[in-house]
Amino acid sequence: MNLRSILTTILVLVVALIGTVWLGRGNGDIESVQPKIPTKSTDDDRPKISPTGPYPKAVAEKPLYEFGEMAVGQTLSHKFILKNEGEVPLEVKKGATTCKCTLSEMKDNTVAPGKSIEIELTWTPKSAQEIFGQTATVYTNDPKNQELKLQIRGTANRLITFSGDSEDGVYWSLPVMSNSTPVSHTGMIHTKYLDEFKLLEVVASKPGLTSSFKSLTPEELKTVNAKSGYSIKITADPEKIPLGGFNERLIVKTDIPDAQEPHSEADHKHTEGDGHKHEHKRENREFVIQVSGNHTGPIRIVPTFGAHWDPVSMVLRLGQISAKEGKEVTLSMFVEGMEQPLKIVNQEIKPDYLKFEIKKDDQFKSTNKQRYVIKFSVPAGSRPASFDHNNQARVKLQTNHPNAKEIELRIQFVAL
Repeated sequence: MNLRSILTTILVLVVALIGTVWLGRGNGDIESVQPKIPTKSTDDDRPKISPTGPYPKAVAEKPLYEFGEMAVGQTLSHKFILKNEGEVPLEVKKGATTCKCTLSEMKDNTVAPGKSIEIELTWTPKSAQEIFGQTATVYTNDPKNQELKLQIRGTANRLITFSGDSEDGVYWSLPVMSNSTPVSHTGMIHTKYLDEFKLLEVVASKPGLTSSFKSLTPEELKTVNAKSGYSIKITADPEKIPLGGFNERLIVKTDIPDAQEPHSEADHKHTEGDGHKHEHKRENREFVIQVSGNHTGPIRIVPTFGAHWDPVSMVLRLGQISAKEGKEVTLSMFVEGMEQPLKIVNQEIKPDYLKFEIKKDDQFKSTNKQRYVIKFSVPAGSRPASFDHNNQARVKLQTNHPNAKEIELRIQFVAL
């Protein structure tokens, strides 16, 4: 038998086998039936509804409660009244909730016809929100009210408000210091939720900044719609602050208890002796004020073409540069108030690969000022780096100038 005959025989046998299997199946077996896996119904734990009646009738008096304004961290609660106006007992069960929901005590979670129960919602906002809301769901065996929604709505504000408040923080600006006279700024801290609180201390991060505070008068409280508060006066001393722009922190310490989670055993202080005692360590709330200013003194820096220099903040912005190629920028610096040349006694540069040069312009003729050429350069082949608003490169100079003993220049750039 040749190869062709063998292949023909095999094909005939395969076709015959398929036909036999096909004829042996019924029409109902054409599609295979997969076993169904029973799924758990979400209604299993809910009150069962009678298929024939009679039925209860769940009626919530004012299911939406407008609470108005409250402070972040403050806890409020409201009791809703749920009444059964039906013919048979109303069964209730607490469902999903975005806040703490408490059902008043009742027998077997049922409300007799004509009776009512209280449902208390308790909430504590964690952040300021113009529209703040919480919802609680109550499951019932009322076919027309199987999911009863109870809602609270209002506004959550900061407990403490500052002048100069923003979403990013509190910012106060001092006037420009151009001579040896101190400059000041007065701001306010207040609240419309606390009848009183104590301002314990205001700590500055820079030695040249000092502060004082006093309680707001009734007239001042009225203008800001507050119950209690203080005015804080910040003063900057040019003799103690280097030339250049600065952004410092004020830590405002109060006696307002800090909102904390329940203490763990690690937070307890154990006292030896008869009767073990727990002393809970509890911190008071502190607030941060960002204070910015500019000390120009007898120094004035003027950028050359293409250089982005901010004279208010004393910041040079180089932008995005090539780390491989580097970049150099030249500025002019004019100095007043001294006859002898300006000398750099000491300098601190961050990062250390940043190059800084200063040279007196002997061709510049003036009776009351001197001109210097200063250069900043990121050398070619420097490593990639980012120096932005929160992490600026700095050149801090100590000089022989009696009114400009320290000069601090800041640089922002991204080297890729």
